[in-house]
Amino acid sequence: VRVKYFDLRLLKYVSKVIVTEDGKTKGTETGYNGLENPEPMPKVEIKHNKLNSTTVKFAYTIKITNEGEIEGYATKITDDIPSGLRFVAEDNPNWTEVNGKIKTRALENTLLQPGESATVEVIFTWINDKNNMGVKTNTAEISEDKNEYGSPDIDSTPGNEKPGEDDIDIAKVILSIKTGKENIVPILIGSTIILAILAGGVVLIKKYVI
Repeated sequence: VRVKYFDLRLLKYVSKVIVTEDGKTKGTETGYNGLENPEPMPKVEIKHNKLNSTTVKFAYTIKITNEGEIEGYATKITDDIPSGLRFVAEDNPNWTEVNGKIKTRALENTLLQPGESATVEVIFTWINDKNNMGVKTNTAEISEDKNEYGSPDIDSTPGNEKPGEDDIDIAKVILSIKTGKENIVPILIGSTIILAILAGGVVLIKKYVI
């Protein structure tokens, strides 16, 4: 007798970057699917003189795939709020926050047949601060699952926060300051022209007054 096995996998990846500057919003799809190896890190450069007026949001896709032979459910998914990013409830109606973690049961009634996948999205917002730059790491995990046979996942334990299991995954982003040095040359050129004009004016005045 061959016993069928139950196996749910979680993949997390950054699917969209949303930047608002001076009231103008631009959303950029990354095109990632979570299978890239190594997984790329979306990078956002923030203009130093627009630091306080810029909003950056990262949309993450969490994909659950049934890689086993038994249909089942990912009844609860948990996500750690990344350091340097914040959870905004209005952006995430399917999620609730408890003690620095967020959780969702958005897929608890989505039956996944072997080979099928389902996704849920979460959005985090960058906390504006010139010292809040660098890499931000986000972790998501299946914290509860079920199937009609009560069969445990063959290679993962839900909610144990153990890296390396296939029901947990991370996604990274990076932020940096754009110094705006490209503006120095035009300013210097402009200043040189003004000084030249002023110098020429002084010469003319001396020539005709004296």
